[in-house]
Amino acid sequence: MISSMTGFANVAAEQDDVSWTFEIKSVNGRGLDLRLYLPNGCEALEQAIRAKFKDAFARGNMQASLQVKDRSDGGQARIDTQLLTSLARKVRLMDKLSGRSGSRSSELLGLRGVMSGEKATFDISADGVVGQAILASVDEAIEALHAARAREGEALKGILLRVLEDMQAETANAKTTSDTQPAQMKARLKDRVAAVLEDSKLNPERLEQEVAILITKADVTEEIDRLTAHIEEARRLLWLNQPKGRKLDFLSQELLREANTLGSKAASIEMTRHSLALKSSIDQFKEQCANVE
Repeated sequence: MISSMTGFANVAAEQDDVSWTFEIKSVNGRGLDLRLYLPNGCEALEQAIRAKFKDAFARGNMQASLQVKDRSDGGQARIDTQLLTSLARKVRLMDKLSGRSGSRSSELLGLRGVMSGEKATFDISADGVVGQAILASVDEAIEALHAARAREGEALKGILLRVLEDMQAETANAKTTSDTQPAQMKARLKDRVAAVLEDSKLNPERLEQEVAILITKADVTEEIDRLTAHIEEARRLLWLNQPKGRKLDFLSQELLREANTLGSKAASIEMTRHSLALKSSIDQFKEQCANVE
């Protein structure tokens, strides 16, 4: 199974006149980075929530937030007296400077944050009934995120397998081309030497030595063997039920290294084309691997 690092989950629940929503957003990341936002009075839940994420995920930049509402006061309005007093002082000062008079209490009460029908602060512990219910919702949200990342991962797996098939086919073509390179190089060298020496009196032994040196320098057998091995290893990793993003990223770097060497040793236009095609597929592979956990 393969898991993506992209996903979203949202769980809403309530207990004893307290309702809440726990939401998670996840995107790509080199490691596990959780930004957790809790309302005042819920700080006691932070350690337990972070431990759950650490046990559940290996990689991903995540943003998780908890929103809590307490309806135990019957919906009675609450006034932020400190904010109201500060605003009233500023209004009186402005009225004094402008010469305006009259009460504007109703206007101040209508300002955002001055009056609220919700409880402003909470005191929720990790061991309490509400705290345990919230932590259960966190577990539910984590499972939902796992499912979302798994669905995305299955799509990624299909893409990566297709790219690996393209790389394998191109590597096989490169091997076929490498088998014909010695004869092509020998014929090309003969033509060049004959063009320089008009009498065409060539020393066959010397010519064979030069050809052997060139063929040795242009031999890509090891590069093709390593490309084949790396492709097989990448395919094997895709079927493992464990985090594999870092290993796939490392393999993509090794694949690119071999493709570059293949291009630098190319003794024909055909081999150069194989190298470029491989590098294009490897770039696609690396880009997709960046999404894998």
